[in-house]
Amino acid sequence: MMENPPALALQDLSKRFGRIQAVDHLSLEVEPGQMAGFLGPNGAGKSTTLYMIPRLVRPSGGRLRIFGVDIWKDYKKAIRSVGITVESPAFYEYLSGRKNLELAARLRDEVSPREIDEILQRIGLAERQHDRVRVYSTGMKQRLGVGRAMLGRPRLLILDEPTNGMDPEGTHEVLSFLRQQVRQAGLTVFVSSHLMSEVEEFCDTVFVINRGRLVASGRVKELLKPHERIVRVTFQGRIPDADFLSRHQQIRKAESVTADTLEITLERDDSAWLNQCLQQAGFRVSALAPKQKTLKEFFLSITGPRRAEGPPSINQPPSAPAGPETPPGQTPATPGGDQSHV
Repeated sequence: MMENPPALALQDLSKRFGRIQAVDHLSLEVEPGQMAGFLGPNGAGKSTTLYMIPRLVRPSGGRLRIFGVDIWKDYKKAIRSVGITVESPAFYEYLSGRKNLELAARLRDEVSPREIDEILQRIGLAERQHDRVRVYSTGMKQRLGVGRAMLGRPRLLILDEPTNGMDPEGTHEVLSFLRQQVRQAGLTVFVSSHLMSEVEEFCDTVFVINRGRLVASGRVKELLKPHERIVRVTFQGRIPDADFLSRHQQIRKAESVTADTLEITLERDDSAWLNQCLQQAGFRVSALAPKQKTLKEFFLSITGPRRAEGPPSINQPPSAPAGPETPPGQTPATPGGDQSHV
């Protein structure tokens, strides 16, 4: 085993449902102490991948390790340090939120009433902990699901759309709490989400899949480096007209952002030339800077239909499963609603 293994490592992980290749030789590594976003359009294979981590779905091929331990060779050891919630969390609706956590805590080692108190406070349910779950809103149930996954202080937390149904304030509170745990306690978080702005704000790294394949990965700051050839210019007074812009071959196009701001695309990275050109023509420039990409723009640029490589996986002929055999005496589980503690 590696001395400092990744918190989560997928190697050529694949899953086929009949003729549909849901996950296609997916490889990625999440380093310990990071908050990593897992992104992809609907049907990209995110949920199937998350189901395979706790063995709710058996892979057709590939390997999966948690802190260096193969999930199919030593399940109990691998899953001991994991907290997970997949899809919409399921609870005992007739019991209170606190009672649900107390029942789940029995499956974990050394979960004290004080820890449950802390979790309820952190997820914003302290004042509603004694209410029956049946009266909880969708967002409150999502919070409770995150809290349940946190029981026992896991080293790796895997969350599938944890902020669905939450209001903006609740979303920010829960993600801020998770981010704090990453920084202070060394927690590793692998989170699937459609909220690009939240992933951009809170995650260290992102992994983007499309049609079951990894199409981009890296640190958020590196992936979102500014467009050096797209410059946003703010003017005082008059702004360049179409005639002025058309006389300069270095300017490919210009788009109006506001009444006094243009977004100018250059043939090459030469904002110094652009600034000098505008000044010499008598335009008063108050601000000039490369355009900052957003995670949403980056995501759409690599998952759009024109970026997809090869034919759809559904058209590929089926092949026999090549994954590891189910351990003797165990039956592979089928996907269900939520599995906070496996």
